[in-house]
Amino acid sequence: MSSLGHLGEFGLIARLTKGLPVSGAVVEGIGDDCAVLRWGDRLMLATCDASLEEVHFSRRHTAAEDIGWRAAASALSDIAAMGGQPFFVLVTLACPKDTSVEFLEALYRGLSEAVQTADAVVVGGDTTGSTSGVVIDIAVLGEATGERPLLRRDAHRGDYVVVTGYPGASAAGLAALQQGIDAPDLMRAHWRPQPRIAEGQWLARRPEVHAMIDVSDGLSQDAGHIADASGLTIALNSASVPVHPALHRHADQLALDPIAVSLSGGEAYELAFTVAGESVLEDFREAFPDLPATVVGRCEAGPARVLIDGQPAPAHGFQHFG
Repeated sequence: MSSLGHLGEFGLIARLTKGLPVSGAVVEGIGDDCAVLRWGDRLMLATCDASLEEVHFSRRHTAAEDIGWRAAASALSDIAAMGGQPFFVLVTLACPKDTSVEFLEALYRGLSEAVQTADAVVVGGDTTGSTSGVVIDIAVLGEATGERPLLRRDAHRGDYVVVTGYPGASAAGLAALQQGIDAPDLMRAHWRPQPRIAEGQWLARRPEVHAMIDVSDGLSQDAGHIADASGLTIALNSASVPVHPALHRHADQLALDPIAVSLSGGEAYELAFTVAGESVLEDFREAFPDLPATVVGRCEAGPARVLIDGQPAPAHGFQHFG
């Protein structure tokens, strides 16, 4: 009998979903950031994301408003990864009966703020009891913008691999919180990650951009999802990976390798995408001057894998059941 620890998150998904019925309305089903569903002449995006106390957040070092914001941001980021626009949000909340109502009200304020920032609205959900800790499950319905959603499986050989922002900042912020080190810029990156919705829509309108994913499990691991789906090798250059200036400043205090954290740190919700040529990046930087967009590698012919400086990427990044 296989255990979850042996099977892993993605092995479990493959095992549970094997043989499920399909529908002609499904353009892209299980395996990407969102399901893509045909609804008349429109393409609907559907996703959900769960946040569990002491797995995804801890009340010991995260305020209720920030817990709500982060829970919403993780689901909204899936829509951003497809270049879509979120419209409607459903929230399922499970909590013990002794949970403070004031805590839950504050959690919903942060959640609502994130949803409103994305020009979406909460339209319903469910509440239920929990015997151990708070669980927040958020479902989002949206629509693909432009002519197509950006999928993981459409990377081309020769594409540049690009990441927005600083993919290691959130993980470094969590480390600072856990160690009691005052690193406000990093802690803010962890508490208030920004789903790149406008940026994703901009990229989806450019035909030179071929594949995209949001960085939720770590840059190298999420690049691996593109490599697996597209059937090619992604070669990353560690010296090119962007490191947040505050991570450089606090690296010794935190006992962190800045490059390693920037390659493997999760919950950044930046966008990693592949693009033919660098001219699009000049336009992107002009459209979003405050957001770095850094070339970190290339797509190459070869087996589905990620190389870092020519060597197979280690199995880092967040893994449920790992």
